[in-house]
Amino acid sequence: MAWRRSNSVVNKQLKGIQMRTDCVQRAWVVTQAMVLAGVATASGQTYGYPGPPPGTAPGQPYVYPVPPPPPGAYPAPPMAYPAPPGPGLWYLPPPDAGPYLTLDAGPTYYQDGQLNTFGGPATGTVRYSVGASADVGIGYAFNKYVAAGLDLGLNTTTIDSIPGYYLSDAQFYNLPFLANVTFSWPLAHGRVTPFIGGGAGGSDSVFNPGSMSDLNFNNTVSGEADSVVFAWEAYAGLRFNLTPNLAFGVEYKYFGTGAPTFSYPPAPNFDVGFSGVQTHSILANFELSF
Repeated sequence: MAWRRSNSVVNKQLKGIQMRTDCVQRAWVVTQAMVLAGVATASGQTYGYPGPPPGTAPGQPYVYPVPPPPPGAYPAPPMAYPAPPGPGLWYLPPPDAGPYLTLDAGPTYYQDGQLNTFGGPATGTVRYSVGASADVGIGYAFNKYVAAGLDLGLNTTTIDSIPGYYLSDAQFYNLPFLANVTFSWPLAHGRVTPFIGGGAGGSDSVFNPGSMSDLNFNNTVSGEADSVVFAWEAYAGLRFNLTPNLAFGVEYKYFGTGAPTFSYPPAPNFDVGFSGVQTHSILANFELSF
């Protein structure tokens, strides 16, 4: 009996590792697809020349401008470098291209969910408290219109009630890891920028009921358990450019996940399952571009 129980625990752990691997693979595929889409869109914004840069006569060195000399100093001679031999395609990155870093934080409103499993089929409306969300994102802007990146975050709340069950300080949170793409449209000479975007990947859902039992106290679970599920997001907002490299704005974000299932001892097959979460967040947004 002990051997069978140990073998079942190992199978559970292997299944969890496989789920994590699948989510990471999905996130990587989505990231590649979004980056390729961004490159294709940005290609129309690049600049190419059939030879050396404009202003350079064929066969002559290109003269790079130098800053003016300080007052009283001798004029500095121009710095001349040989031009590359023969014509070719010169690539210059489009304006506003480069890496960026974003930070988001704000309150999160959870839609009611459902309890699907409590050691067996179960039912009950899960009511969540108002939670909080924080995200950090890194990525690359291909031009001022298209950017792609990765988003890591924390989305947390507590469970108010589940009819038919006792709960003690039940906590529920998600740790998403998502690939996303953002479309922007600068207005007012670039000082105001509306944006919209979305992404997909995975999330590590974590449930800590404190103590959860049915009304007859026949079954009780406690402690923290996690489940990796598929996740997605969509967002839109308005950004105000304080400097060429720093922006502040406000953002609405929708976040959703697949249905997580949490396993508890002593019986390896005593599962607690919920429907996927759906959240709505109003976030303060900071972006630093390089």
